[in-house]
Amino acid sequence: MADNEKAGGDACATNKKSRIPKPVPFDKLPPPEIPPALAPMPPSPLRVVLVAASGQEEVSVVYKRTYTFEHGRRCELAEEQPPLEEKNILHDELVPGVTPSYKTLPELVGYKTGTDVVVQGSARSARRMSQMQVGVEIAGKYAHRAEVFGPRFCDYVNGKVAFPPPEPFEEMPLRYENAYGGRDRLFEADLLKKLEQTTPAEDLRRVKSVAGEILQEGHPLMYPRNRFGKGYVLEDRKDLIEGQELPNLEWPNDRLTPGRLVVGNPLDWNKQPLPIGFGYLDVSSFPRCSMVGLPPATTNKKEPVVEVARGLIPADFCRGNIFTCKPEDLPKLIHPSAGRCASLGLWLPFLRGNEPILLDGMDPEHPRFLVQLPGETPVFTIPGLASHPVEVAGKLYLVCIDLYSRLLTLIWAGRTQSPPSMTPERLKEMQSAVKADMRKD
Repeated sequence: MADNEKAGGDACATNKKSRIPKPVPFDKLPPPEIPPALAPMPPSPLRVVLVAASGQEEVSVVYKRTYTFEHGRRCELAEEQPPLEEKNILHDELVPGVTPSYKTLPELVGYKTGTDVVVQGSARSARRMSQMQVGVEIAGKYAHRAEVFGPRFCDYVNGKVAFPPPEPFEEMPLRYENAYGGRDRLFEADLLKKLEQTTPAEDLRRVKSVAGEILQEGHPLMYPRNRFGKGYVLEDRKDLIEGQELPNLEWPNDRLTPGRLVVGNPLDWNKQPLPIGFGYLDVSSFPRCSMVGLPPATTNKKEPVVEVARGLIPADFCRGNIFTCKPEDLPKLIHPSAGRCASLGLWLPFLRGNEPILLDGMDPEHPRFLVQLPGETPVFTIPGLASHPVEVAGKLYLVCIDLYSRLLTLIWAGRTQSPPSMTPERLKEMQSAVKADMRKD
């Protein structure tokens, strides 16, 4: 009988063990089910979003069209139509170890105050040059030009800063890495070294990792207008200046000179030259950072910034700081132009989409390369807003000319007032039902 009891007990223990679930590793678990209304939209060249930049909630249809182009010919619709990009994408590195600027910024922007023009290419000529000009001319009305120099490096002669003549070059990418700005890496390294020498070992152990993080991307010692560039010097010391690489792209009327090289106080950044660009201006760079309530610190807040004086940005570009603003007032900080993503000088009024665009100095075979925009405008038919479908004409938000791939990207958007109580479910239904009719000019 004792044996029977023992056998029964063993069987019971076995049954209990079999009922205990085995743990499943976290990475083996299925992802949690997302409610259909909250599931992300599939990638598409056309998307419907809600915006409130005009003071009331609106439905905005954003539509991307991609074309191929050749010099002097009307653009042709590309066989492949990429979806709207929703992420930041960096360029390939120009200099190993130096963070590159942005090749693409999110395109799903439902509100803009005009047309952004972006050009991705290089300064190139039929023969090697040490200096030349490049430019963009739109419809014979708007022009944006830059002075381009070959490689050049600071010298220190008789106790004074000197700029030697530039070296010849064949191609110079028109990217922010080659414009004025960046960071003084030698100054930063010297700062860390001094910190190590003057800080007690135990305190250093506590702060070193934090200090290292602060001196990574986006810290206050970088040039707020362009943290990707070159030629930004903080201290007047021969060992920091000699051999410093100078910018290759400059505004013709705002050049870096030996007398302007040393910044001194990083908070005096607003006295330095404007960086010139042709590509995307990201939201972390001035003035866009100020337009979202994150203005960089400066010693002179009363004097108007150069960008306003030149008419490149509106005078009310900064409406406050998110760190000193009441939570209920945060939406008021966003400036209507915060979504403008082109380089300053290429924030234009709305274009029609049929304009000729001349690119000077960017193609050795065609010194004045002509890109003729296709001359078609979308009209969006939006169902579900009223008793009958609503037609909305698109406005041109972005023109991106990629000379490397010979691809032209146009992004259009049409806005109309949103009905009350617009739900995610209704927005998704609308997304699948909106139609875009391209009409020739």
